Amino acid sequence: MWKWMYCMLLAGLLPCTCVRAQIVNIEDQRRGFDTLGWYGQLDLGGNLTRNQNTVLSLNGNLRVDRKGKRQALLGLADYRLVQVSGANALNAGFAHLRYARYLSDKWRWEAFTQVQYNEQLRLGLRTLIGTGPRLKLLAKQDDRIYVGLLYMYEYDQVAEGTITYRDHRLSAYVSFSVFPLKNLALTNTTYYQPVIPDFRLPRLSSITALTLGLTDRLAFNTKYSITHDELLVQGLEDVPATSYQWTNGLRYTF
Repeated sequence: MWKWMYCMLLAGLLPCTCVRAQIVNIEDQRRGFDTLGWYGQLDLGGNLTRNQNTVLSLNGNLRVDRKGKRQALLGLADYRLVQVSGANALNAGFAHLRYARYLSDKWRWEAFTQVQYNEQLRLGLRTLIGTGPRLKLLAKQDDRIYVGLLYMYEYDQVAEGTITYRDHRLSAYVSFSVFPLKNLALTNTTYYQPVIPDFRLPRLSSITALTLGLTDRLAFNTKYSITHDELLVQGLEDVPATSYQWTNGLRYTF
């Protein structure tokens, strides 16, 4: 028992670019750029501890942005592994690609695709593809509020492929970011993702993050996320419908 508690504590202290339990939050990955061109960001972390148990922790995150006058591209990849004496306490990853076309100052149309897995949630494979509009409700100095309503098709393989879901979903969200200080940012995104057309067992998620800039390129980040998904865990008594995660770390931007 103690080795698992120690393992999860160690995972929470790793540099933060975490893999969400069931929803990958793209809103907190967005960033505004003043000039056109390519941008990149890389996060890497690792720990090895040997005492009564051997604990190995690895995590990595890569993002690439391309900003144009009328369109934008965002690519993300994330991997996280925590092992205790050779047994996986955490093993998850995802890759995400998103294209946006600017229709006006407030409206844009987006299309995206994603691949994801999470061993501890018995999610062997999730693939999805979707599209829909995004509206900027408020833009005052650096503060922003956005809403989106997208359609997506989702394919899930659960419990070593013994359970398969093929669902059409809506993905509705509200997202805001505020800057009470020049170097302090507070963001939140809340998702509502029901299965259509019967809207049964909607997936709910909320993610809140606080970022404190230490230098022009280095920042401290703390983030809390919670997800509730009854449909995915039906028939899986060992997997909870509600999961949460709190992570802290440093981020270097280039």
